[in-house]
Amino acid sequence: MILRSRHKITGIVVFSFISVLAFFLSPGLLEKVYGGFIFPLVRVIFSILIWIPFPLIYLVLFSLLVWLALLFRGKGSVKNKALRSGALTLSLIFLFYWLWAYNYKRIPFGARFPVTLASVDSQALREELQFAAQFLLENSPGHRSYPSIKETEGMIRPWVDSVCRAYGYRTPGMIRVKALYPKGLLLRIRTAGFYFPHGGEAYIDPGLHELQVPFTMAHEMGHGFGVADEGACNFIALMALHRHPDSMMRYSGAMGYFRYVAGAYRFYFPEDYQQFRDQLPLQVQDDLNQINARLLKYPDIFPKLRDRIYDRYLKMQGIDEGLASYDRIIDMVREARRRGVW
Repeated sequence: MILRSRHKITGIVVFSFISVLAFFLSPGLLEKVYGGFIFPLVRVIFSILIWIPFPLIYLVLFSLLVWLALLFRGKGSVKNKALRSGALTLSLIFLFYWLWAYNYKRIPFGARFPVTLASVDSQALREELQFAAQFLLENSPGHRSYPSIKETEGMIRPWVDSVCRAYGYRTPGMIRVKALYPKGLLLRIRTAGFYFPHGGEAYIDPGLHELQVPFTMAHEMGHGFGVADEGACNFIALMALHRHPDSMMRYSGAMGYFRYVAGAYRFYFPEDYQQFRDQLPLQVQDDLNQINARLLKYPDIFPKLRDRIYDRYLKMQGIDEGLASYDRIIDMVREARRRGVW
């Protein structure tokens, strides 16, 4: 028994050492080793589980609770139980990186798609708001039938895959994005969805308005293909939906982009934005109102605390802009139009 414990400790120490060592590898080397071999292998392994209909996070959390209950109800000293709990925590943290988070250390999206345009000033932001509104009108849906979350997943996956591959994220396997119940669970912490590395799948909040589902799902699917940057996932989601043959998918992407630009403009010029919004077609205003009303059904619990934690987390992973990285989609869209790849 003692020998087995020593072997486990030795294994954890070696695993931890290798995991820490990987942090110091160059982005180019990690791109080849992790992005070119390890992460694709992880995705292939997780693809074995795509048939499971419910979110795997339920199973993972249940297993952890059972393990902890058996540990603390069993025999052994408090010190031994604390050591075993610490070893499990450490293993889960390093698994988080091996299963997905080393994507943060790969060649960044900014190097794959450099933005050469200057950051937007007030005039450029106003022009972008006008473009986003026109883009929204041009993609007005030819129908108002909303596919289910599962149907949407199948409709957008090939398009997200295509855009990801165009930027060097060649990831095999099927990325699943499932609804995580109960409704509002994520929205109450100001999150519409997330990718779960320990389950190899992503989740969105089913409390979202139907118009938000495709854009949010495409964003999280981008994470599943190995894209770590939040602004890049927004951009990939928009590009994928922009090229989609279904008008409702295109409208969802256009709506997602409009809300990002509108949020940025409203922050600086609230009165001018309201005047601009009041001039939009009634159907667009109604869609915006419905989205806001749906979100208000699930008010934030600790918005400032959540933002601080996630902002710090992103910066620790090398995303210097933190939460502001989400808004980088505006610069990327302007750059795409400049390059003629829009």
